[in-house]
Amino acid sequence: MPWPFRHDGARAAGRRRESTAALEPVPPLYRSPTLRTLVSRLSGDVRHRILDLHPAVGANVEFFSRFSCRLQIVDLLGSLVTEDVRPLLADAGATFRRILPGPPDPYDVVLAWDVFNYLSRDQFRALAERLFWLCRPDALMLAFIATTKEISVLPLMFKIADEQTVHWQPRTSAVRAGPRYPPAEVERMTRGFAIAHSVLMRHGVQEYLFARRPELEQTVR
Repeated sequence: MPWPFRHDGARAAGRRRESTAALEPVPPLYRSPTLRTLVSRLSGDVRHRILDLHPAVGANVEFFSRFSCRLQIVDLLGSLVTEDVRPLLADAGATFRRILPGPPDPYDVVLAWDVFNYLSRDQFRALAERLFWLCRPDALMLAFIATTKEISVLPLMFKIADEQTVHWQPRTSAVRAGPRYPPAEVERMTRGFAIAHSVLMRHGVQEYLFARRPELEQTVR
């Protein structure tokens, strides 16, 4: 059972096996080609609606405030451990419909960060499908999928430094097995989206920028 559906808290995470080495040579600041591509597509003349699936980070709110954006923040993984969704956890689709209700206006951008690393395959597919229905045609989704054997027990915190630079902030040194979803499987599990840009980074992360596929509106279920 993946981490979001079994919350042990920061204290319990600290009791887990500590890594004897770094989680891969991840620098505090690193260049993100997919973030740069995403930002280049944000027009100052259009009011963009952005969904951020991580906890609120002041630097990110400030960064997107320079654009004509409306930023909606939903701590998805945190929401998965609350009492009101626990009865629904056996049905991933129902869970995500509860956590992510339909917005007044569809989203233009989704910032998934490393959320998919902490979901099972069924949950991965269910979330991708829910996001498909919440987004406009040709909406963009940013995701970082780990390719390493181990990942942090807790999701990282991501702070945008500038248009192409991200600061990675681990919450703990404890690690767990990584899902290691290969690109072909990621593509199948996000079939409502096309891969617009992808790059394998040296520190063991496959960056993806997905674009919603409007032609599949009658088939994605």
